[in-house]
Amino acid sequence: MDIKKLDIKKSLIAGSALAVVSGFVPHTSTTALAGTATLGVTVQVVTAITLATPVDLDFGRIAITTGPLSGVHVLSPTNTVATNVTGGSVVVAGSNGSFQITGGQGAGNVQITAGAAVSYDGGDIVLNQITLGGAGMSAPVAVAAGGTASGSFSGGSANVNVGGRLAFSGTPANGDYNTGTISITIVDLP
Repeated sequence: MDIKKLDIKKSLIAGSALAVVSGFVPHTSTTALAGTATLGVTVQVVTAITLATPVDLDFGRIAITTGPLSGVHVLSPTNTVATNVTGGSVVVAGSNGSFQITGGQGAGNVQITAGAAVSYDGGDIVLNQITLGGAGMSAPVAVAAGGTASGSFSGGSANVNVGGRLAFSGTPANGDYNTGTISITIVDLP
């Protein structure tokens, strides 16, 4: 046998083996499958809610008649006094407070937050609720002092009337109580 022929056969066999092996090399590509999402983008620009021209809330004058005042005295946002305070009577009806909405008239739903309760005479007289109503509101909304409630504007630039509730306990002393304030914050809800 010729040595050169054997070498050629070995080379052919070796080459064939390499060719076969190279046909089964696993796919090692790092290309990932991808997807695409298309999202719409919107924005809404509105006029900010602006509250202006506040008028103070006046609960009027209550006379002690048969003993210490107790219970509650309510002044509605429509100037109608409703009271079940005992031991006294309303002498002067008082008047509701108000403020004007000068912006944000398109806000259909709003969140109303009232500041902390206003206390007088060592806590024997406490303003513990406000009520918003009048032309500026779709319906009256009662908000506990230090709490929140939902409401809606009736549309247009209009006044919001403010009433409230005084709670009497203990033995309230005679006097003028006019140094307290309550804050009202209204936020447009999406």
